[in-house]
Amino acid sequence: MPLDFSEQTGQAAHNRPDTGDNPPPAQLGSFASLAVHVGVTLLGVAGLVLAISVGVGSLNEPGPGLWPLVASSLATAAGVATIVQTLLGKRVESLRGSARPALGVALTVLFVLLLSFVSVIVALLVVFVLWTRLLGGMAWRPVLCWSLLGTALLYVLFGVLLATPFPAPLTVIP
Repeated sequence: MPLDFSEQTGQAAHNRPDTGDNPPPAQLGSFASLAVHVGVTLLGVAGLVLAISVGVGSLNEPGPGLWPLVASSLATAAGVATIVQTLLGKRVESLRGSARPALGVALTVLFVLLLSFVSVIVALLVVFVLWTRLLGGMAWRPVLCWSLLGTALLYVLFGVLLATPFPAPLTVIP
């Protein structure tokens, strides 16, 4: 039994004969599909190496590399699983719709880079604004309201309630 209406309509659309109104999504060739999955796997392996190099620690005393190790392990496992699927004949759909996820990754990288020059709060505010404007497609007034509110809530949660020390910027800008 479907859990929600979107699953129900998606299943019904999937079982319906193709009338030509909605062309099937374009698929990459076998080689390109395999290259995508190998790339994901290699990124996961690189994350594993970096996580181990900074120190994983233990479950009782976790090191800075513990959570990156978990995330990289999941990415590596997903990459290997999709490589196996590709070798069995399944192909990836076209990457035309991958601009939004790529922008999300770029904004995450921007956040990390901004931490080197400005405080966490400023970096968070800048990325919140860009994230909600570019990925959320909101108008400027709601973007500013949600960004200020989100930044304040994260500061109260981590800085005040959990007393997490925020790192100082590595480079001071005059």
